Amino acid sequence: MEAIIDTNIREKEKPKYNTWQNTCYVLKYTWERRKTVVFTMIAQSLLIPAIPAVAMFLPMMVVSLILGNAGADRLVLTILVFTGITLILSSIKRYLDCTALVQRASVRLTLGIDILFKVVDTDYANLENKKFTDAKQKAQNTSFSNSDSTEQIYYTLERLGANIVGFVVYIIILVNINPLILLITAVMSVLGFFVRRWSNKWQHDNDEEKAGYEKRFYQTTRAGDSSSLAKDIRLFSMINWLNDVHDTYMKLRMKWDRRAQIRDFIADATDCVATFLREGMAYAFLIWQILYNSMPVDQFILLFAAVGGFSGWIMGILSEYAGLQKHSLNYCRLREYYEYPDTFKRDDGESIAPEEGKDYSLELRNVTFRYPGADEDTLQNINLTVHPGEKLAIVGLNGAGKTTLVKLLCGFYDPTAGEVLLNGQDIRVYDRKKYYSMFTAVFQEFNIIPVSIAENIAQQNAEKLDSARVEKCLELANLTEKINSLPDGALSLLRKEVHDEAVELSGGETQRLMLARALYKNAPVLILDEPTAALDPIAESKLYEQYNKLSTGRTSVYISHRLASTRFCDRTILIDGKIIAETGTHDELLEANGKYAELFEIQSKYYREEVEI
Repeated sequence: MEAIIDTNIREKEKPKYNTWQNTCYVLKYTWERRKTVVFTMIAQSLLIPAIPAVAMFLPMMVVSLILGNAGADRLVLTILVFTGITLILSSIKRYLDCTALVQRASVRLTLGIDILFKVVDTDYANLENKKFTDAKQKAQNTSFSNSDSTEQIYYTLERLGANIVGFVVYIIILVNINPLILLITAVMSVLGFFVRRWSNKWQHDNDEEKAGYEKRFYQTTRAGDSSSLAKDIRLFSMINWLNDVHDTYMKLRMKWDRRAQIRDFIADATDCVATFLREGMAYAFLIWQILYNSMPVDQFILLFAAVGGFSGWIMGILSEYAGLQKHSLNYCRLREYYEYPDTFKRDDGESIAPEEGKDYSLELRNVTFRYPGADEDTLQNINLTVHPGEKLAIVGLNGAGKTTLVKLLCGFYDPTAGEVLLNGQDIRVYDRKKYYSMFTAVFQEFNIIPVSIAENIAQQNAEKLDSARVEKCLELANLTEKINSLPDGALSLLRKEVHDEAVELSGGETQRLMLARALYKNAPVLILDEPTAALDPIAESKLYEQYNKLSTGRTSVYISHRLASTRFCDRTILIDGKIIAETGTHDELLEANGKYAELFEIQSKYYREEVEI
């Protein structure tokens, strides 16, 4: 098991942004999204030191009145006034605490939506890049729960502001105390700060290792929770093995946590020793003053309370600043994820949109493609033109590069070398999101969203979709009879794991639903990437015949590992050895008696033997 562990050790990089820059970023983002969060922080920063300050002055005032022989009514009134002020301030603070929780959580959730938006908007190639997925995991770690940095930073800023206000107020109160005592208090507080900073820095420098463990841990957890793996888990008795893998990564994560906790313990111990030394000396000085220098009792009471508060404000400033630095380091991870580079043009690219009646051709010119980090090319020097209205079949063994070629045509990847052209124009010049509008597709892997059938077809909310168009697409996909048999028709919900009243479609019905979805978009180029791989040959052949009829006049690209299914295509290319090894019609390729004919004979022999049985 240790052999599969990747601790992701790398040379540590200096954070891209400092604490001040990240603080400004947070405040600017919050001001744009929810201004009340900023106002609440300011109010709390004033209330937090105000409440103990009021309470601190009460004993001094009571003692002063007693020593001045004040009457009982004046004593009671003073106590009631101070108590009332404290009650009012505490009530306001309590109300702000409750409202702040919801407000700050909402900003954190907004950041979570931004993280998701980056996933769906980034270059497709980034989704298969380990650096990007690691960056995404670390970004998600900053906004997963209420205890994460994207919410806790507001509490830290609030407390930091409160400690600064409290420090200034107490400096004014303690102006007559020996400066040496204040200096020693400050020095011991700074010592604790630097030890805490050392602990936080270690955690930041090693968060790459932590992210690696967490990503594997959660992936293993999701594997056990996946309905698509439920059959394999039972059939292959995978539960014990999954538990072992899960436990391994959990133990590695816990080991990392223990290493972090040891450093936190050292920081806490340093704080305790420093607190004992600084406050012990301050209290000893005050006792000396009242015993031998005739310090007034009421002043002694005030200063005695203020000394403890003074060191608390200093420690608070340093501690909260250390916490702010920690949150800042996490915000560096978040911002680095947001800023993860995309190579495709977006708004700065040329606009493009399908035009009714216009012909479109696609061309791969001297295209070579190698996946990032791979040792070999997947495709080499590919030259291919897909003519307007042509039905092109792409065949080959698994792993030959068929899907990679289609992804290059669709603009999901940029070639390592060469060009992808649309009507003779390099697609790199286009706004890539607008370029995607030229394609509609049915892929081998597709997703059914837990909404209505109509919304799954239109890929839009119910109030925005064209119901007549949905019905037409259902009719073309030969699904009308099935949909009409359902109680709610096209408004029937899908995914029983989400909706109790949802309907379940068979494999063939789901494939036709995907066809209806592709037809609804009505783009000039149709891509079919082995969407029928899960069907039997006869069902696949019938569905492809349906695709053939409905794609008349439309440029279509079909991928299939069953060669007989695409006989209707105008042209077939065979990918083998990283190149286009053969090209021609189905009959021409059989007559050539090459690799295509060999594969066709093997497949047809297999099916003939099954029929004989």
